[in-house]
Amino acid sequence: MNARKHAGFTLLEVLVALTILAVALAALVKAGSDHARNSAYLQERTLAHWAGSNLLAEYQSGMRPAADGDLRGNSTMGPYQFGYQASISDYTAKAPFPLPAVKRIDIRVWLMPGGETEQRALVSGFVLP
Repeated sequence: MNARKHAGFTLLEVLVALTILAVALAALVKAGSDHARNSAYLQERTLAHWAGSNLLAEYQSGMRPAADGDLRGNSTMGPYQFGYQASISDYTAKAPFPLPAVKRIDIRVWLMPGGETEQRALVSGFVLP
């Protein structure tokens, strides 16, 4: 019987297998890291949109006066602190029949302390003056 036939794997075969395993594990770690980063980003965007929607609801319910101009402030939603800018302007819809004048409210929401460059949401709506 030939002794080489039952000797097992050669060193080269083991090194190739370990290299393939290392590349596969590195890809798996990168995919997990990307998933965690994307999940955190989506959580920030969702909470920023909720913060903007809450602010818009305050305008629509009359809790805040809808005066023309820009208003800046801060809002907390979940574990995050957001800054916002509410821009209020007159809006006239183009229609074949007369419509009442309304105010358009655009609310930009960003993650603090990053500033406006870290914008996470834009919420728009309308209110009757």
